[in-house]
Amino acid sequence: MASNELPSNQDKLFTLAEDMADGCKTHEAVINLKQNKEVDLRTDLGTATASAGLYDASRSNKIVLGTTQTVADSNAKSYLGSARKILAVRHGETWSEAWLQTGFPNYSTAVPPTVAERQALLFSLNTYFIANPAHENAPLTVTAAQGLLLGTALSAARSAVNDGATDSGQKKNTRDTAVTGLRKRMRGLITELNQLLGDEDPRWMAFGLNMPGASNLPDVPDLPVLTAGAPGHVIADWPDVARADHYRVYKKVAGVDPDFLFALSVNDSDATLPGLPGGVAVSIRVTATNDSGESQPSLEAQIVVL
Repeated sequence: MASNELPSNQDKLFTLAEDMADGCKTHEAVINLKQNKEVDLRTDLGTATASAGLYDASRSNKIVLGTTQTVADSNAKSYLGSARKILAVRHGETWSEAWLQTGFPNYSTAVPPTVAERQALLFSLNTYFIANPAHENAPLTVTAAQGLLLGTALSAARSAVNDGATDSGQKKNTRDTAVTGLRKRMRGLITELNQLLGDEDPRWMAFGLNMPGASNLPDVPDLPVLTAGAPGHVIADWPDVARADHYRVYKKVAGVDPDFLFALSVNDSDATLPGLPGGVAVSIRVTATNDSGESQPSLEAQIVVL
């Protein structure tokens, strides 16, 4: 018997919700839907997709902010490395009380290992060079002003990263709440349809759903389209299959394999098969799988490998 489990993948969930809303538009009046109508489903879907878009944008922004911090920190490391060499001429290579006034932490003359410590040292060196202007090295841009400039930039970048992480976390919570609401609405519609439609009523498919009385095995994939890729590689592509969670690709190399052999399993409806012998014909066929089992294989396609 076929089931109507909701997809775990967000994009597939949104696609199914759109199909279910289309089904409601066509059939809700005729079958007398009461609790879960098109307007309800589209409202919940709109909220979920909008919040998902905002969350995705916040994740992209986090990457940009992280890159800005990395650049600011790289500039800080370069400055601190130059400052350390200049100060070592005056105070010695190893840490001593003379280094205390510079702000180098951890009783060490090494550039600090953490971003927070490097930021603090930039501001300390700004104070140090203001008090000791003769120790600056303008040609190497090891100055009080440069220390302040880099420290301010790094501080701003780190603050932006923290704010971005907070914003992303809040938007994720909003997205998760909206998707949970959409799932509840979709499950409610499936429950209501179970009360209104027979197990083999074809109108189930108008909602993008399986007829409960039908087999839950995936449909048989169409003939795969084969393309020669890099030497020894073949690219196989085929349309998405109803009820398929995964696909299994089988190959038969002419003159080598007596029958089809399992090659690989993929989540999407395309695959690249590597390591094939050049100049030899290879046949490919595909099956679709889900928790109920494996479909019959597609028709076989053949290509000569480069």
